[in-house]
Amino acid sequence: SLIMLAVLGLSQGAQAANWLELQGNEPANAPTFKLWGFLQPTYTYNKADKISGLVGPANTTAYNGHYTIPNLVGPDSSDQQTFQFNRARLGVRGVLNPVDKRINYFVLLEAGRNALTREHSVVLSDASMTFNYIPGARIRVGLFKLPTGEEALVPVHTAYDYVYFSNVTDNLLNERTVRPFTPTPGRSYAAATAGLTSANIAGSISGFRDIGIQVYDWFGKGPWEFSYAGMVSNGNNINYLGDDNSSKDFTGRLQASYIFGGKGPKREDLSVFVWHQQGKRTFGSSDYDRVREGTGFTYRQKAIHFAGEYMRGKGMIFFGPQPPFNDLGAPAVQPVNAVALSDSNKADGWYLSGGYQFLKDWEFDLRYDTLNRLTNSPANERDFKTWTVGTQYFINKDTRLTLNYEFRKQEVPSPLAITNAVQRANAQTIADNLGDRISLQLTYLF
Repeated sequence: SLIMLAVLGLSQGAQAANWLELQGNEPANAPTFKLWGFLQPTYTYNKADKISGLVGPANTTAYNGHYTIPNLVGPDSSDQQTFQFNRARLGVRGVLNPVDKRINYFVLLEAGRNALTREHSVVLSDASMTFNYIPGARIRVGLFKLPTGEEALVPVHTAYDYVYFSNVTDNLLNERTVRPFTPTPGRSYAAATAGLTSANIAGSISGFRDIGIQVYDWFGKGPWEFSYAGMVSNGNNINYLGDDNSSKDFTGRLQASYIFGGKGPKREDLSVFVWHQQGKRTFGSSDYDRVREGTGFTYRQKAIHFAGEYMRGKGMIFFGPQPPFNDLGAPAVQPVNAVALSDSNKADGWYLSGGYQFLKDWEFDLRYDTLNRLTNSPANERDFKTWTVGTQYFINKDTRLTLNYEFRKQEVPSPLAITNAVQRANAQTIADNLGDRISLQLTYLF
């Protein structure tokens, strides 16, 4: 099991800062009101060609000479290259003094251009209160990050070394809410391939967050620290306060750390962790399972850090638009998002990354990540493999520059499982068209 893998890995070492404490709690001397925020202006360039070689009817070949969506910059997916504020967040946090210092609060607004603000220019990304009354069982309620994978939990403004998340984290944990597809009158669209269902995206992306209640704490014994978290949450889109079914999600995480020294997001330690998430999603009149779980490690000491994580998903898995283009309008076929609903669906992947800080203010980073999506369905499986080479320049303690080059590859591992020759040829053409991505990001904290 994943828990056994984590226990066996304990003797090998690793690191992960205590994100449960850092994001859910305030220090004893914290003020009642602390205004804070950060900006991340970002330039992204997709090094890709417009697609050519699509075959079949005219309503499909109409997309020759256009960019696929993976070769455009999200969330608008209108340009191959663009400059935008990926994140622009402003928040307040503190303790409820003089009411009770054992109560913490955390509120954060997002005004950047990303999938959280897909439908609204400003959204509430976090709003929670933590009650530190019960020894060994702190209680946090509201909207906040789920206790899942390392990349999902890490605060991007202080401790994330890259511009974009790995494929496996983004695809399996950054949830898209889907609803049954409503055809557009007078438009033709390609029916979803066997094993997939046509869908519309509703609301924003999850941002690894949900609305719920979490019980958690951490315990120290010498240089060792052990932490746990269990969260019950809605499992609905974070744009809506209520739930859309009678089921709740359960998410749990365990972590063991050996601390070398320091504190905060750059604490020097080695850790292993394991997490599990399960719930149901409503699609039309039926509910479907959605299960995610993973295990991993991180290590940080002096100028070196490493991290790795394996995760897998079962049940509902998002596939993306078919075909993967912006709609050209009639007579071109209308692109429609697809989702795999069956409980038998499977996906998995992993990443391994490392970094080395040199010349005091510079850091070199390297990451490899892979995602194997819908491994249960040879015709629908798509594999993604990415090498990310990066460097960071720390201008001061509140400002840094991050430059990434991603060597991206998509594969159709079982092309002969696609029995329709036209669909098989187009699937391979689209996969081969995926280009590399270059990004430059400034992070400024205030």
